[in-house]
Amino acid sequence: MTHGESDLFSSLVTTMGHEARIIRHAGLAYTQARGQAGFAVVQEALSKYYAWRVSGAIARSKGGLVSIVESWGTAELLAVNPQGWGELEVTDSGLRLRITSSPELRHYEGHDALPFAAVHYGALARELAKAAGFGDAVTVALDGPTLCVTIGAIGEPENVARPGVPLEGDAGLRLLAATTENRGSLMVFLGREAENAFGSDGEEMYREAMRGFGAERGAAMRLSHLSSGLALDLVNMIELYDSGGNTNVWQYRDDGILTIHEWSQDCTFCPFVGPWHDLDGLRYGRIYDHEFHYSQFKAYRRDIEVRWGELQSRGDATCEFRFSIPQEAGA
Repeated sequence: MTHGESDLFSSLVTTMGHEARIIRHAGLAYTQARGQAGFAVVQEALSKYYAWRVSGAIARSKGGLVSIVESWGTAELLAVNPQGWGELEVTDSGLRLRITSSPELRHYEGHDALPFAAVHYGALARELAKAAGFGDAVTVALDGPTLCVTIGAIGEPENVARPGVPLEGDAGLRLLAATTENRGSLMVFLGREAENAFGSDGEEMYREAMRGFGAERGAAMRLSHLSSGLALDLVNMIELYDSGGNTNVWQYRDDGILTIHEWSQDCTFCPFVGPWHDLDGLRYGRIYDHEFHYSQFKAYRRDIEVRWGELQSRGDATCEFRFSIPQEAGA
């Protein structure tokens, strides 16, 4: 996209909020369709997602809980200390995590879904504890607006590590990129678990979650732009797009067309595509591409025409965005 250089912090906050938003919309869509059984599917999908994430951290680590957490690679743990979102303390005998103000926690709180934060982080903590040999020695609780997680017993304070990655330079960019990639793998686990549980109904539940995710974002941009005195056109939609990591993570060809009526540009790297391939989940990426983009852009302005040439979720080399507004509609 034709953005200026993205600020790493604002990009990270945005992409973490979007991960929570996808999980929340899965919760809304799955429970609307199947009630408690739908809620159980979201829990199982998160458990499998985090089991996969933990296995990757263990493979990168030197063994022991401290090294596993230091090898986590993404921001829901490794940005807590540097960004002052709470406190993460770890020894090889236990972990203590207090989150007061992370983007995910703020997202759930802002949508009257704060208890869902415990479901989200509870899946992470249980899978981490299980894989690190702590069994069921896990507690996850909300103390007002603060999320508290413990694994095992942390032990003597002089042995405590406080892992974190500062959001600066190459290390900060790697943290942002890895955190953004999470969304691609999360989609596969949410889609596959729903389909495994409910067949074609489960696929429709996943589609509805992706539609809700897109429509909410498009409607929010529409309201923000109109409140700022901006026209609803493709220049403003793309230049003020609400995506974390834009020019730092996604890669586009320099050539392209952006006018109030047309956005035509080729994406050569999307961070979601690698996880889609790794998890044999390209079809869930294809569903996401269609349902999310149609819903988002049409929630922003209903006469935007959403088209692609190539699409990486179909196995193509690029995503050829060919979006337009009929000129007779005006700006």
